[in-house]
Amino acid sequence: MEMMFIEARFKGALSDTFYKKIRNAISPYNKINVVCSIQFIDQMNDFIAKTPEKEFVVKSSMYRARYPGQILGCDVYAADCSDCDATLSFTQGMFHVLGIPIKYGKSVINADPESETVEVIDKNTAEKYRKSILQGIGIALNARSVMFIESTKVGQIYGVELLKEAFRRKGASVYTVVQDEIDYARLNEFRKIDIFINTACQRIAIDDAKKLDKPIINAEDLEPYLLK
Repeated sequence: MEMMFIEARFKGALSDTFYKKIRNAISPYNKINVVCSIQFIDQMNDFIAKTPEKEFVVKSSMYRARYPGQILGCDVYAADCSDCDATLSFTQGMFHVLGIPIKYGKSVINADPESETVEVIDKNTAEKYRKSILQGIGIALNARSVMFIESTKVGQIYGVELLKEAFRRKGASVYTVVQDEIDYARLNEFRKIDIFINTACQRIAIDDAKKLDKPIINAEDLEPYLLK
């Protein structure tokens, strides 16, 4: 079966109100690194063009991202700017930007062109998420019953057979649910498991974790602890 991936760009323009929100948020900073998720590339470039008095740095990743300034949840290398004062990010949710303050120690001004919200994500905020990941690891390592979430979407499954076998060796019961679109209401019906192990898009265990009644952790975060 041949698959075709098509980029989807957000068509909305920057409103005056949203533009002013971003301007106010970045006002304390002089040299600003700018990044975005792929759907907001046009809004990022539009903001830069409208704000010539600020010094912006747009870098290209040499890893997975395709465009200058583009970041992914697994690739924030475009935010590697040691002499920048902060990072301005045009993204939605926490998934894409959490790694920036943890990896580079700089605050992120996260501007969402769709909801027109602006949020500052500093190292302390990112650290809270990191601690929740460590808590999930602790639950997983002591779990008696785990469920792996797998997606039918091409390219989203993370290799997990070794992880499943590691859980079995620890005496845990291992289950797997396969879905095309993740149905959180259905997942909440599995009340006897201790934790979900996400093998699909990592965003599920970050931005959507509150939709589940039981803890959830990305398989990649468990690998160093189970596959020693």
